[in-house]
Amino acid sequence: MTASTVPDTSQRPDEAPEQPAPAAKPAHQIADMPRRKFFLTMGAAALTTAFQANIALDAQLTERSQYRIATPDNEANQTAAARFPGRTWYLLGGFRVSYRDAGRKLEALQPAMNQRAPASYIGYSNEGIDIAQLFIAIQRDIHARNIDTVYFYGDSFGGMAAVVLASLLTDIGVKVRLIVMGSSPSNVADTLDPGKEYISIAGKVVPYLGLLGRLGAGLWGGLSNPNGQGMYEAARSGVARSLDSNNNSLILSTTQATFLQAFPRQFDGGVPTSTGLGLIYDPEDFIVNAVMAKLGWEALLPRNPRFAYDVPHTGHASPEIHPEVYRTALSVVLDALDPRPLTVKPEQPIF
Repeated sequence: MTASTVPDTSQRPDEAPEQPAPAAKPAHQIADMPRRKFFLTMGAAALTTAFQANIALDAQLTERSQYRIATPDNEANQTAAARFPGRTWYLLGGFRVSYRDAGRKLEALQPAMNQRAPASYIGYSNEGIDIAQLFIAIQRDIHARNIDTVYFYGDSFGGMAAVVLASLLTDIGVKVRLIVMGSSPSNVADTLDPGKEYISIAGKVVPYLGLLGRLGAGLWGGLSNPNGQGMYEAARSGVARSLDSNNNSLILSTTQATFLQAFPRQFDGGVPTSTGLGLIYDPEDFIVNAVMAKLGWEALLPRNPRFAYDVPHTGHASPEIHPEVYRTALSVVLDALDPRPLTVKPEQPIF
């Protein structure tokens, strides 16, 4: 029998065992890593570009206006200026209310306002609210028109700004005859949950959201404040307002939110006790707690004459949507706190 040859597997102690050669990777696996890295890089670049474009589009949509005071040049205002020389109304817009929408509110209220003075409205700066700059703009207007008596209409947030401005105007000798609060909160605690949630994040998030943030804020604003509209129509109008070039910037919204959170610390109590306080609220207002707001203003201005008038089923600060109701409310408040002077001498009895 023939013996088979057996390979010698013996190993010397100083020799390491041979390792099997590594298996070669398929060519497609070698290309996966650079390809993945390429797509990740391109995706990150696309996201960065989209984010920057988002911010740029918001800037392009925003009207970069400074503080502006507009006095509509119509016959009713001219007649009121002739009847009541040295007087004027200033309407201050609400939180995120645009310059154009403030004009719409004034248009709704002007017939009632003109029973005491010509009417003007104020647009905030889209670079952020600054009470000192707002006061300077009013002071210039007062000087240009020889104004000595001012009436304020504070639309929601505008009521807070009005009391601070009233104190400053009093310091320079201008009489503030009346401050009307149109659904104005007296404290951030007066705002109900939807508003609180937005306000709490506005200062941290809103400036960086750009166009998407503008659309989201518009949608939220429409749905949270439909003012008698259906939810679909309210959402559409909110989005439409957000795309309006006259709409406020997100920076202004942020600074207004900061002011609202800090109020009433900005108020130094300098409003004279002769200034009347009108309170116009919807008891069912779902943006501002009407009961708490009234109590808050009464606590801040305890010695000032005041008169409250309810506008039920109108929503929040909506004279442009319910003009007849708000004109009636403002007329009643004015008759209570600032009676019109007699234009005809009453007949005296002979005996």
